[in-house]
Amino acid sequence: MTTQTAWPENVIARYLTDAGKALADPTITVDLAEAPGTGDISGACRGCESTFDDSSYISRNLGTGRHWAQEHAETCRALPKPA
Repeated sequence: MTTQTAWPENVIARYLTDAGKALADPTITVDLAEAPGTGDISGACRGCESTFDDSSYISRNLGTGRHWAQEHAETCRALPKPA
């Protein structure tokens, strides 16, 4: 049985990347976060470090963020750089 860990603070959605799925590593994700009080949405891939801000999407709302995160997670095969 896999132990689940808490999501980072302010993360509201998490998508497992293709690399995370292939390696059964639940830490290689694309995370969407919401800034408290502002509703601003940010997103980052924990594999390749690509961000929602780097994407070609003009809108930065939650719906668009979810679309970007899902699309990116389905194709990202990058592994995080070792610490």
